[in-house]
Amino acid sequence: MQKNMAKQTDCDLLIVGAGIVGCLLAYALLKRSPSLNIVLLDDNPEGLNNGQHPGFDARSIALSAGSCDLLDELGLWTQLKGRAQAIEDIHVSDRGFFGAVDLPRNHSAVQSKTQVFGFVIELQQIGLLLDKQLAHFKPLTRLYNSRLVAIEKQAQQVVCQLQNGQTVTARLCIAADGAKSATRELLAIPSQLSDYGCSAIIANLCVSQAHRNKAFERFTKFGPIALLPLSNNRYSLVWSVENRDIDRLAKLDAPAFLAELQQAFGYRAGIFKEVGKRDIYPLKLLKTEKPVTHRGLCIGNAAHSLHPVMGQGFNLGMRDLYTLALLISQVENKQEIGDFTMLNQYWSARRNDHNNTIALTDSMVHIFSNSSWPFILGRNLSLQAMSCAPSLSAAIVKQAKGQFNLFNRDQQR
Repeated sequence: MQKNMAKQTDCDLLIVGAGIVGCLLAYALLKRSPSLNIVLLDDNPEGLNNGQHPGFDARSIALSAGSCDLLDELGLWTQLKGRAQAIEDIHVSDRGFFGAVDLPRNHSAVQSKTQVFGFVIELQQIGLLLDKQLAHFKPLTRLYNSRLVAIEKQAQQVVCQLQNGQTVTARLCIAADGAKSATRELLAIPSQLSDYGCSAIIANLCVSQAHRNKAFERFTKFGPIALLPLSNNRYSLVWSVENRDIDRLAKLDAPAFLAELQQAFGYRAGIFKEVGKRDIYPLKLLKTEKPVTHRGLCIGNAAHSLHPVMGQGFNLGMRDLYTLALLISQVENKQEIGDFTMLNQYWSARRNDHNNTIALTDSMVHIFSNSSWPFILGRNLSLQAMSCAPSLSAAIVKQAKGQFNLFNRDQQR
């Protein structure tokens, strides 16, 4: 993997953003098409992943069973599985009301290598593995401390200017630089932003009783609380809180914070004993009606940033990058990369999944945050009905497990 380049260079693909989506995309592309010439822009300095284990405060990510299957196809899952914690059961409940259901993991229209709902893994574990794997690919040029400042679209390529004066020409420019993507703006891809008026508190917890690989999605009047099982009998907490309460909760010491969380969540997971570093992220829905343009494409959070309820955001991006890598590997001539036909084929394959996943996630937020009695009664009756007739939850289970047949393997419904 090269780390420097001349003032001007040509490449097949320019990936802007070296987070988990950008690095996984670069790996997936080169794994399938080793001859591709790829430039990966990273606006961070070199050497951030220094091998130090982040310990108790490590941020974590929920991988659906479908995402684990895709990682397995890319040859990564064998090395990651031993560091991940399985989600074997999911309990969904409405705090203070009668509705509750344990989702059955045996309902799936697709046979999977991973029969559990998914796994939870610390982000640094994936990052360290990707750094090691990407270093083996000679056609990859990774530029650190690099930022895109201008894009000129031409018929057969895009000309991209960096802040240090370097120029990169590429057949396709891919924005993988997150929800606040500057690349999306430079590509002139329209987006819509909706503010939920909430923020997520993310931390790791120690609890009095064993989690037994069980995840919780607990809807409360304060917002949904998710507990995802982690290694060493910990939970990863994602607590959605109204913005007016964030400053107060952020200032609480650990015992006071745990007491507030216990009161909001209840005792179904046991007694909360210890909390790690707390991070706070504003919750907003960002979506692009069509994340493709002439010689440009948005992927991951640059195309869709979702509420964390149901843990759909990264897994949707995983399906994006896998489909894109598969599609590019099938082009007969490199000149076809980034052309109208290819980009139209990509969006045709991804449009339904985008629309369905975004609609489901957004509707869950609004249905369970509505305090009117018709909504309360309706959602609790629905949870109880799914508890009595597990087949009613098949669609939710399928979404939670992310077991969609992608691209030409099957059409998503």
